[in-house]
Amino acid sequence: MAQRKLPLSSGINAEYGIAHEEGAVTNDAALQSHLTDFSKHISGSKIILKKQFEDESITVELDLNNMTELAPAEDDPEETPPQYLPSFKIEVSKKQGTLAFQCNYHMTSEEQNLDQFVISEVAFCEPGQNVDTAFATDFGNLDYVLIEEFENYLHRRGLGADFSSNLFEMSSAFEHQNYVNFLKNVRDFI
Repeated sequence: MAQRKLPLSSGINAEYGIAHEEGAVTNDAALQSHLTDFSKHISGSKIILKKQFEDESITVELDLNNMTELAPAEDDPEETPPQYLPSFKIEVSKKQGTLAFQCNYHMTSEEQNLDQFVISEVAFCEPGQNVDTAFATDFGNLDYVLIEEFENYLHRRGLGADFSSNLFEMSSAFEHQNYVNFLKNVRDFI
């Protein structure tokens, strides 16, 4: 049984080494160090951020299980650890309803622009309507003026470049810590 645990222990030690090189932190520290204007809650693999803006309630929900691996650079001669791109949703709610944005990061390993997320879909929900049942349209199909207005709308609510970069950094630290915990749990289970 100890022989089976050895590869997992080696993997955990390697991940800890990466964590210390990159200055990785615990889930609590990762959540506290970024996006200080939001209240934060962890529920399993989900991070839920909330804040108020005037008469609006803003919720950002990110699930580690919906992350996409960034392809490594083709010309990178060394093996680099995988990096994951989060997808997340932003909901802005007030008495008239909710605007819901499905968002992600699109980039290659050569072009890493963490200060701007991409909106893939947008939906409007009437009061009391479930966001999951509302009609959502592909953001790229909207008129350019409307796209720009939505982007400015989010930016005015503090959901611009700084938010984007901080969310990415927080999700990376959270993902790495959860991966190490996963390895430990599997090692202990086996």
